[in-house]
This record gives sequence, structure tokens and C-alpha cells, in this order.
Amino acid sequence: MTAQPGTGTRAWESKWLGVALWEWAGLVLIAAVGAWLRFSNLGLIEFKGDEATAAELALRFVRDGVLPKAGLMSSVGVTNPPMFIYLLIPMFAISSDPQVITCLLVLQGLAAVVLCWHVGRKYIGPVAGLTAAALFSFSPWAVFYSRKIWAIDVEPLWMVLLLWSVLSLVIDKKAKAIFWVALLCLCLCQNHYAGCALTGAIVGMLVILRPRCDWRWAAAGVAISVVAGIPYLQFQQENNWKDFQQILHTVGGQKFQIPPGITIHPMSGHRLPRQEHWVHALAIMNAGEPEDVLGLSTSSTVDPYKIWQKKIGGSQPYFDENLTWGDWLLVLERLLYVVGIVYLSVRAARAVRRTKTFPYFEVEEDAEARIGLILVAWVAGTLAVFYVTKLWTLLLYYVILYPTHFWVLGILFRDALRKAKAVGVRSLIVGGLILILAGNLVYLQDMYRFLTVHGGAFGTYGSGLGYKAQAARFLLENTDVKQLQAEQRLGQMDQFGRLEPPQEDLPYLLRLESHRVAHSNATIPTNTVVVLVDDNRSYFTPEQWGQLTSLPQTNFGPIRLFFTKR
Repeated sequence: MTAQPGTGTRAWESKWLGVALWEWAGLVLIAAVGAWLRFSNLGLIEFKGDEATAAELALRFVRDGVLPKAGLMSSVGVTNPPMFIYLLIPMFAISSDPQVITCLLVLQGLAAVVLCWHVGRKYIGPVAGLTAAALFSFSPWAVFYSRKIWAIDVEPLWMVLLLWSVLSLVIDKKAKAIFWVALLCLCLCQNHYAGCALTGAIVGMLVILRPRCDWRWAAAGVAISVVAGIPYLQFQQENNWKDFQQILHTVGGQKFQIPPGITIHPMSGHRLPRQEHWVHALAIMNAGEPEDVLGLSTSSTVDPYKIWQKKIGGSQPYFDENLTWGDWLLVLERLLYVVGIVYLSVRAARAVRRTKTFPYFEVEEDAEARIGLILVAWVAGTLAVFYVTKLWTLLLYYVILYPTHFWVLGILFRDALRKAKAVGVRSLIVGGLILILAGNLVYLQDMYRFLTVHGGAFGTYGSGLGYKAQAARFLLENTDVKQLQAEQRLGQMDQFGRLEPPQEDLPYLLRLESHRVAHSNATIPTNTVVVLVDDNRSYFTPEQWGQLTSLPQTNFGPIRLFFTKR
């Protein structure tokens, strides 16, 4: 690793395993910060109905050998295939603790960052690869979408592997790589139906570039994915293919009648699907549209009933429309990405030449131009599919665009450094990158501060797992939970006066925590009804809240347990 005398090689330019020491140092720093961001505040991770249902389906196979035929219900009312549950099964064979599973999913997210660097180093160079990995590692939404038991959270690693497969096929001319392209695309579709849009984009991309493919290997990839989908096809047959009918009904947007401008349900805080595809595609890169993840805005447009302002601490300005310096840096990053897309599009267009035979054009054998075309087609083709089919989408659908955002910016940064002759200009470019990375960190830490203050967020985020686990432990220590559930004396109230059975997360945690509670004192009388209220899920008028808080209660952050006579 040390330079030989007389070679003139500086220490940081020496190599270990073919990689310069400055790259290793950069990668270690990027991975360390990424791990800190993802592993910190584990008590705040999301664990609601979807996560609990996924856990139950995976445990059903681990404990009873029952292979699930279907997965979770999607946001448009379509039952997803069980691919994600299959991926969870080995994890739940290790532990049934959601925090442990989250840590395993976080490791996948970190693997995606490291692989983004490795593949980027090979195809777009050391500087661009390291830049892309840093932006990927620090991206707030990339962090958030690696911290819960959800199908979307396994996709970043799949996306890097799929991009690598496409580049191996097109740039390295490895005809057998079509196996991985076909397999990953079809498995992605079975993980979440948004993958169908990316699959369409990749098919179009390959039609344009026309790489040499070994179709026997393509058939093998298709066959394996079809075998994995057989249980789901059986499920659809047993249910008269109702989900496929629902998919056809969703295409064209017939399912939704949402007033223009409304992005969040004004009563529940749940995000609503929209046809703002470019807005979503840009937002997913760092932390755009925070209301989509963290609940209601103080804007009267999406919160006309002023629900958020009535909540404890709701007047604080986190969701105000005024931009802070951190917001501006994230907006700047998104603008630079648009510049990068235009830059790569122009370079790719210059490599296209006319031919006299069908399809009357071809792309020159220019690796840089072809890589640019792939990155542009990855995002533009996906959005084109969403647009043509008139699908209403959610922010989370666009995780399938990772890591192309970061590669585009990595190439832009690399080429800017190459063209800058003056040392001062190069320093300014590097300083700009550092400032953008700092903006991502500051913004993400502010999100964690917000979640810590409120124990979560109103709307789809809900309250953190740690608080729910504490409430479950309290019930186990002070009540006969089995008797409570059998006599229907344990309920949840999200809407005043409407007492319902607890949602899936609490029963799951009660079963999990029961193995950790040595004994129960059962101090709560047997004629008591326990009502769970989640501050980050319920909405009451001030008068209703006053009636409720007159009851005896105990709380664990935003999770409140009220006690009343039957």
C-alpha cells in the first residue's frame, strides 16, 4: 500500500485491492454516516397495520409452514403478490422482533449504497461513483425507505442490481446478463406493481439500444419469476381474478375523484394519490413533499379544518410553506438534477444517427452516451408509462428510480470538475457538493427532531414503535390481556365515540412482549374497558378531547391508554 521510492506516487494515490486509499476513506465515511442515520432513533420506526400484517404472514410460514399466496393490500385496493413476504421469511426465521427486522432491512439499504459506489466506480468513474454513493447515503427519503417492514424498503438494493445488469448487457456486451434483467424486472413487479412501469421503460430502452441477448437465459429468468408467482395466480383464480379487474379499473384514474390541489386527506392526514409524476420523481431524490410522509401541513389547502393546529405543539412551523436554508439546498439539488438530465439527453442525442433500414436509427458505440441514455430513459420511460396509463401515484412509487438520481448528479459533478481549470473554481464545485450533503443531513436531523417531539407524525407515519411496545408491556404487566381481548374490553378509538378492535400492530406487540414479561400484577379491575388512543392517528374536536381526558389515563408518548367502566 505504500509508495515505492522514486515512483512519485503520493500515499493517498496508493491502492489497496485496486482502489485508491482516498476512495476507501471516502467510502468508509459515507457508509458510517449512512449507518448512523439509519440505525439511530430505532424507537421511532414505523410499525402499523401493514407492517404487522407482513410480519404475521412471514411468521405463519416460519411457525406453521403456511406459504402465503398473497401479500399486503396496496393503496389502490389491489392485493399485492407475496414476493416481499418471501423475502421476509428468512429474516423472521432469525427473530420476530420488528427492530431486529428493521436492522436487517437497514443493512440491505447500506448494501445498496456500497453497491452504488462499486458499480458507479466501474461505469462512471471513481469521483462520480463516490459522489453518487454519498448523495444516496445522505438522502432523507432513502433513509426513511429503509427503516420499516414494507415492500418498498427492499427495492433500493434491487434497483442497483438491476441497473448493474442492464449496464452489463449493454455496455459490457454480456449477452447472458439478460437473465438478471428479466428476473429482477418480473420479481420487482411482484414486489410492488409500480415495478411494471420501470419494466416497460427498460423494455423500451433495450429496443432502442438493441444489445445482443441470449434468449435462452432470458427465458430462464422469466421461468423462475413465473414459478415464484404461481401461488399468487392460484389466489387470483380462487377470487375470480378480482384484483386484476381492479387494476384495469385503476388505469385511467377512474377510481379517484380528488379536488385539485388537495394532497393530504384533511381528516386522517393520509396522503392521496396524484398525477404529478415529475413532482414525485424529483421529490423522492431527497426530501421533497414532506407532508407525503410526515402528515398534515399547516397550509389551509390541505388542512382546512386546522386539525394540525389544534394538536399539542401543532402551531410549530415545521410544515409552513416558508422555505428555510436547508429547504433551499434540497431544491437546488433537484434543479441540478434537471440540469443533469438535460445534459445527458443532449449528449445521448448526439450519438444517435440515421440508418436506411428499420428502425432507421442507431446509437453509436459510445459508452458515455449509452450510459446517459440509460439513465435518462430509466426516469423518463417510467414516467411516460405512468402518464400514458393516467395512473394516480404516490411518492413511494418512485423509489424505483433509485439510484439514477445520484448517478446523474455524480456525472454532472465529475464533468464539472474536469472542465474547471482554475483551482478556485474546482474548490467552489467541491464546496457546493459538501453544502448540499450538509443540507440533507440538517434536514434529516430536523425531521428526527420533529418526530421525537411528537413521538411520530400525524397521518400515515403514525407513532413510533418504541411507544407502542411500552404500552403493550404496561398492559401485560397490569392486566389479564387474554381476558381483556376475549371479553372485548380492549379497543382503539381513532374517531370519537367509535370504539373498534385494536389495529394489527398492538395485538402483534402484545404477543411479542408477552415472552419478555415475567408476570402480571393484574391491578386493573376486571370490569374496566381499556381504550387506546394514538395522538398521531386520532382526530377529535376540543370538546371531545375534553370529555376523553376527564377519564383516568396513562400515556407513553403519543400512545394513550384510557380506563373506563364497561
